Amino acid sequence: MGKHLVLTVHGVGEQKPSETVDQVVGAATTWVDGKRKPAVVVKRSMIELAENHFNGSSRNAQLFPVHLRHVTEPGNDEDVALFAEVFWADRSPAPKGVINTIFDLIWVVLALGYLAMDNVEQTHRRKGVAAGAAGERDTVPARIVHLFTWFFFGGLATLNVYLLLGSAFAFLDQLFPAEKWGTTKELYQFLGLFALYGGFVWMGLARWHKAPTYLRRVFWRGISIVGGALLFLLVTGPQFMGLWHIGWFVPQEALSAMSEAEKDPMAQFVGVQIAVLGLLWAVQCLLTVLMLVTSTTAPEIGDKIAGHRRLYPAICAGMMVLWMFFISGLWLSYQKIVFSVPALTTSEMRSLLAVHLIEAINSVSVVFVAVVLLCVVGVALFILRKVHAHELYQQGDGLRRAILNRWAQRVFWLSAIILALMAARAVLMATLKYDPLCSMDVSADRKTCNALGDGLEWLAEYEGQIGLFVVGAIALLYRFSAFVAAGLGVARDIVTYAIRDRCALDWDLAARKANYPPRDAIEERFFRTLYYATQVFSPDRITVISHSQGTVVATRMLADPRVQKRIAGKPVTLVTMGSPVTHIYQTYFPELFTVDAAALNARWFNIFRHDDFVGTKIEGGLISEDCNIPVSPGGHSGYFTDYEVWKALSGSKIRFALFGDWEEDSKAASSPAAAAPTS
Repeated sequence: MGKHLVLTVHGVGEQKPSETVDQVVGAATTWVDGKRKPAVVVKRSMIELAENHFNGSSRNAQLFPVHLRHVTEPGNDEDVALFAEVFWADRSPAPKGVINTIFDLIWVVLALGYLAMDNVEQTHRRKGVAAGAAGERDTVPARIVHLFTWFFFGGLATLNVYLLLGSAFAFLDQLFPAEKWGTTKELYQFLGLFALYGGFVWMGLARWHKAPTYLRRVFWRGISIVGGALLFLLVTGPQFMGLWHIGWFVPQEALSAMSEAEKDPMAQFVGVQIAVLGLLWAVQCLLTVLMLVTSTTAPEIGDKIAGHRRLYPAICAGMMVLWMFFISGLWLSYQKIVFSVPALTTSEMRSLLAVHLIEAINSVSVVFVAVVLLCVVGVALFILRKVHAHELYQQGDGLRRAILNRWAQRVFWLSAIILALMAARAVLMATLKYDPLCSMDVSADRKTCNALGDGLEWLAEYEGQIGLFVVGAIALLYRFSAFVAAGLGVARDIVTYAIRDRCALDWDLAARKANYPPRDAIEERFFRTLYYATQVFSPDRITVISHSQGTVVATRMLADPRVQKRIAGKPVTLVTMGSPVTHIYQTYFPELFTVDAAALNARWFNIFRHDDFVGTKIEGGLISEDCNIPVSPGGHSGYFTDYEVWKALSGSKIRFALFGDWEEDSKAASSPAAAAPTS
């Protein structure tokens, strides 16, 4: 007899408030294999608790919902179960609408930089610096990754924004010709762009310190700096003062071969931006190759998890490939619109796209090949996982891991290397007029290329068809935006958990741990829900049932001294389902996510489906082997209402029950055979 508190902690996704707690209550009161369970009385209630301390730092209290289910048997008030939900899905809400979904997709690709920074910092350390001391993680590889993210957010992303703004302004030459205003086209363009760019520079300055997260501040600072540079070029360029001109730095023979459209002042201004964009891509490619080199050293991490640790080169290469894919699709779609509208046949934008678009996306062919290879890897992985579904957890990482699969990582690595070679080729051709892959065979009046050169030339021949494929993929995103938004929810929630407030590269361990406001807010919800439930209910025992990323929240918080103080002396059972705790978080982010099983003071059981692409066994000897409980294939979702999961929960190992013999369960909780991890 007694009081049983059950906390439910959901994983990533678009859960609604009370959804998971109702699922657990419903499944817990359902007959399993025809074994009758007594009728129960369920009382529903909800309270909104404060996200953080109400101390005047925020004028209005920020609240989150806690749904409670009070379960009793008719006529029995001595046995009571209270279910409480730790809800956090609203911390990263899904976008609504097609346009928001596309921009959210681009943001998620960019925000993968947070994961790259965490991975490089937690798998490299400076020798001779004490563990946890300031500067321990300030290594050369970490600086390379941070430089990559600065260029990406503050350079590539911002320059694309200004190119889009400029292209939108170029439509005005059709809608409101300069002649109507009694001025020249050059002055008209100058004044319009000056006002537009100046406005965005002001916006960037206003958000220089006030943007809510680290990389967003980098973005807005890039908006200010890049915008300021463009304003300088605008003032000193052919549109106004004429201090620089394309003829000054283009050889005479090349200048004479240029068309009048290419010599146009606006075309020159755009051409400089495209050249800088290409330079930034070359730098990013070089940095990614350097990451591949630095990732080959031994990580020297002292836990019991073995295997590949360094994920940051693949993340950064993936950012480049995916960004190029979607941005190229955006520009190609833009070109289709401009070229298909009769009213725009004489617009400035049409001529600018004709002159510069191919230059801007000349790497789309390599990106296309990378995406095709990723699709091939994905299809092969899907088929092989289906064939081996019942023993996947016993397979090697090549099959067992769908997320962070090594073959997918290799595709990104190869793409980064080829992009770097293309960038180096472009630099050699522009500066030395030398092509290392191809040479002109004068006698045969044709190019002679090596194997790589032949491949790139072949891809260049089909640039148009590849562009159509990219446009088609973007169109599918438009058509199935709701499906894409749902898939994005998983990636967005994972990224949200890694968002940091400051760079913090040279901070000590305690300061770095406190540098993740969204993560702290999610974990604070766990503590406040537990605190409230234990205050109003005074349980005799506690069960925590968690799924997916909720298992990461649960394991971290059960080890928190504040939580241990609240649950001291009470038998605690932790059930993790589809958990990425060890094979993702502890493997790739060991400094902040290594679990001390003894600190949890709980019976820990892990349930996982054979084919779960996110969660599998708890590794590293954290729990004994018989506490890892595999169930039949079924994917990653739906654990809370899965028949086989509830068979395991109510089976002889876990013995989950709403009401039971508390004395017997307390003895079981202290049994070394049930709870002690292997050494």
